[in-house]
Amino acid sequence: MKLVSNPRSTRNPIIVEWCLVSLFAALGVATLAYTVGYFAWTWDALNHQVYLGLISQSSRWHLDVAAAASQTYQYPYLYWFTYKLSMLAESGASAFAFWSGIQTAVVVPPVWLLTYRLIPDIGKHWQSRGLRFLACALALASLPVLASLGTTANDVLASVPVLWAIALGIGFPGSWRCATTAAALLGVGIAFKYSSVLFLPVLLLAWWQPNTPRLPFGLGVRIAAFSLVGFLLAYLPWGWQLWQITGNPFHPHFARFFGI
Repeated sequence: MKLVSNPRSTRNPIIVEWCLVSLFAALGVATLAYTVGYFAWTWDALNHQVYLGLISQSSRWHLDVAAAASQTYQYPYLYWFTYKLSMLAESGASAFAFWSGIQTAVVVPPVWLLTYRLIPDIGKHWQSRGLRFLACALALASLPVLASLGTTANDVLASVPVLWAIALGIGFPGSWRCATTAAALLGVGIAFKYSSVLFLPVLLLAWWQPNTPRLPFGLGVRIAAFSLVGFLLAYLPWGWQLWQITGNPFHPHFARFFGI
């Protein structure tokens, strides 16, 4: 008699672990933030981040001059949370805990998925789960990440699509659907922050086929095309505004390409 394992029996504990790790990480970081007792707003927040959040909600091009030089033209929509946070009538400790917890809650799920693909359940499950938990803790324990979780900058939120793209790329090799989804997410991450384009080689390497000496041409075209689609869909609202105001959708960058 052939025994067939039920995929749901193994899938459910994985989903539960995924949710619990994300929840406890968010609660842990929020608790640490609350114990600090205040939320120290940075100069960038006072200089342009709150203003960008306001711009993302209601355009003020006809009312204001450039408030912070070229920084006023950054992709603004991720700063909407910063603007709303500045309007809350809450204590600094509560605002700090809320913001740090939210950022942790959105950044941990792709990190955990990546650790699960690198550390699957082999042998004793509790040992694998412990290693995955430690891997997530180490990912959050680096100084740049901890510092970013406590600021109003958009670095953490902008990294989320890129983390999902890498997790999908490493976790599901050989799947064209996952390849195109990961490429689109990377495009969204590039729209959020131009510097994320540096991760495109990482995505290509993640989808490198081990049974061929080169990346299949069709897959490479799909990755490039869906990266462009993801970028355009995410950047279009802001790029259109910049185009109407300055004639350059990437203002103040690439001015010479638009005859400015």
